[in-house]
Parts: sequence; structure tokens; C-alpha cells
Amino acid sequence: MDKRFLSVLALGMLAGTVNAQTNVTVYGQIDTGVIKETGSDTRMGNNENSLIGFKGTEDLGAGTKAIFRLEQRFNGSDGTKYSDNNALDKLQNSDGAEWQGAAYVGLANDAAGTVTMGRVNNIAIENYGAVDPFAYFSVGIAGTGVNLLYSEQIPNTIRYDSPEMAGFSLSASYTLGQDTHPKGYYHSYGNDGFGIGLKYGKGGFWMTTNYDRLADSDKSWLWNVGLGYTYEGFSATLGYQGTVVKSAAADILGIDTHAIRQKDWIVGLMYVTGPHTFKASYNRGDLDSKGSYDGNMNRYALGYTYSMSKRTSLYAIAAYTDSDSEEVGSIYNTNGVESDSVTGVQFGINHRF
Repeated sequence: MDKRFLSVLALGMLAGTVNAQTNVTVYGQIDTGVIKETGSDTRMGNNENSLIGFKGTEDLGAGTKAIFRLEQRFNGSDGTKYSDNNALDKLQNSDGAEWQGAAYVGLANDAAGTVTMGRVNNIAIENYGAVDPFAYFSVGIAGTGVNLLYSEQIPNTIRYDSPEMAGFSLSASYTLGQDTHPKGYYHSYGNDGFGIGLKYGKGGFWMTTNYDRLADSDKSWLWNVGLGYTYEGFSATLGYQGTVVKSAAADILGIDTHAIRQKDWIVGLMYVTGPHTFKASYNRGDLDSKGSYDGNMNRYALGYTYSMSKRTSLYAIAAYTDSDSEEVGSIYNTNGVESDSVTGVQFGINHRF
């Protein structure tokens, strides 16, 4: 495992020991299993990210707390650094970011809300994730989970989250662009980014709508709207996301030299009874560009989770993805193969601590 990663863990434990006034929690999960998909060898993989994290609070008085979070993700099957499809990391650094998780510090007040700074969760991804029964993971992942601008965490960002009022809450963020590419490469490439999200929840009903302009992306953006309802263990969700990837960003990401429009719809179902959780989803994606990436994708997914305890669960997932062309499939297939049809099965174990 990376020595720098081990150093971070040691420093985190030391900090929790030295400063007894700060309430520090160590948490995480190990998730690994076996995946077989059409067009690729059987491999070990995960249903959710394996990770270890530290979070803490310090009471400053008058209802205000200092907060922090450090979270590192890794591949549970071999211990290597996790590297996902974080578009902003790739736009700013072709090798991706060394830290694959949240890393922020901030202040929280019961009446005024919370302000955090650093590598924070992307509002649009965080809020909209509730529409996918598979939570952006596994062979059953929603089309939005492999979105061309998908960036679960965003660095160099200030984020504000309001308190909940009458079921409503508001979040906003601003990201400083790094403009790491040579001047004149793309004159508008190094833009700042911003995001805004609104959530509402009352009883078993919830809804959210979000907008995100990604930093350093030639002002590429996405927006989404999702809603759901839960009643006696049964949940149904519905969502739509629209994305515009400008030509500069598409080129740097190695997708195409033309601008691409991406549209994704999802219908999700989930039923929880005792230790059993049943999941199903239908996803439809649409790509539109002047290049090779034109056409539709349909994905059908089924999943089952058995909770052996509050911390340990077993899971099994199956999915079928049908695309109009191999090029469209290369964007949506979770194994990245250029194929217009992929069937995937996955099973494994998850332990949280």
C-alpha cells in the first residue's frame, strides 16, 4: 500500500490521541467480490468503495462546532489506490488525484448552517444519488454514475449547506479553477466552477433539483431533477439528468474532439423487509455529438442484499446493457469494453466499521 496513505492514517490516529477535546470517529468499510461481464475476464471488484475515514467535531460554544473529514478510498481486492471516473481530477491532472475521497474542514452552526472548504462532495452528485437503488455502484450502476462529467468529490471548493426549514434545504458551492493547461490551448478552459442544489423531504416523499458547472471544463455543465416516495419498506424513484460536455473538455478527457450532449433517465424500485433488500432499476441514456458518439443505451438491473448483521451484508447483482453502437457502449459499459451488448453478474461481501 502507498506509504503516503499509511502516513496519513498514522497522523490521523495521533491527532485523535493528542487532542482529547476533539471528538474523532474512525469509520470505513471493506467491500469486495467477484464480477463477470461480457467481453472481459472474471475479476475481483466492489459493490461500494472500500475506504477508511476520520471525522471529528469540536464544540466552540454558542451552537457552533469546528468539523473535519478525511476519507481515503482504495481497492479492497488488492489494496491499491482507488481510481474512479472523476472527471475533474482528470481535467486537472491526467494521472488523477492522489487523494480519492473527501478532505475538508469547516464550521457548523445549528441556526446558520455549515461551511466547509477543501475537497468536498459534489452537491449535484450527492443529492441525485438517492434516485439510484444501486447508489452509483456495481454492474447495475445508473447511467448518471458513468456520466462524462461525473465528479463525486471536487477539490479547491467552498461549500455551504443551509439548515432544514419546513422540509427544504439549500446547498451551494464555488470551485477555483486551476487552469493547468498551456495558455492558448483552449482560451476558456480554465474556468471556475459552481453548483447549487435544493432538497425537499416530508413524510415518505422527497425531491431534489441541482445544477453543476464543472471547473476547468470549458464551462461544461449538468443539471438533474429527482424524486422518490417510500411507504412501509417499498421505495420508488424517478430521475432525469442532462449534460453538456464542451469540445475542449471532451478532448482532454479522451472522449471526442466534438461537444457531446448526454441525457439520462432512471426508474428505481427497492423493497426492504427484515434483513432482505430487493432492488431493480431501468436506465436509458442518450448521447448526441457530431462525432461517433450518437445513440441510446438501455440498462436493466436486479439486485439482492442480505444483512447478516448491522455491519456485514452479502449481495448479488445482475445487469444487462444494450446500446445502439459499440461507441455508445464504451461510454456506458461498466467494464469499458466497446460492445453494444454486455451482461454482468456480481456477488460479494461488505463489512462496515
